Amino acid sequence: MPYHYLDVLRGDRVPQSLSGLRGLIVMGGPMGVYEADRYPFLQAEQELIRKAADRGVPVLGICLGAQLVAAALGARVYRGPQKEIGWYAVERVETRDPVMRALPASFMAFHWHGDTFDLPDGAVRLFRSSLYENQAFRWGRNVYALQFHFEVSAAMIDDWLADPGCRAELAAAPEVAAETIRVQTAQWAKPLEELSAHVFRRFLDHVS
Repeated sequence: MPYHYLDVLRGDRVPQSLSGLRGLIVMGGPMGVYEADRYPFLQAEQELIRKAADRGVPVLGICLGAQLVAAALGARVYRGPQKEIGWYAVERVETRDPVMRALPASFMAFHWHGDTFDLPDGAVRLFRSSLYENQAFRWGRNVYALQFHFEVSAAMIDDWLADPGCRAELAAAPEVAAETIRVQTAQWAKPLEELSAHVFRRFLDHVS
């Protein structure tokens, strides 16, 4: 399926209209939704997400993208009680969702966040973890938001662990060790990739 990639942090402009767009996939970043004064594109992203949600255009938000979806739908996004970085189990709490229903009841997922969100009005919670109750939700038929990183590979995680900004964040969270993440990645990255491929195919089929 053809796609157009925009890096708004490095200057690409957020589209103002949905013209020509069949769907939105909104990814992560190091900032918080509440930092729109420093990153004005965050507000533009929320406006585009809201238009897509209202018009039935498929939306998938991951990590910061999930927080932007929550904010666009009127929910509060805020700092959580602690950072959730590394591999943590997520538990499926909605068994009838057309995209997620075939997943295991619990599996190991990769996380890198310190913020969380309330559920928007009308949203259905899909996953929780031991640290955060709201890990994923569906809104309507066409909008999905995942706080955890379903899209990662072992190579991506290695890149993050080498990134100076990520290393500084790890240094501020001494309960999380980079070497522990590497060992766990060797065990759990491949199974997560297999699950994510299944989910992304079902998402595209569901919203097509």
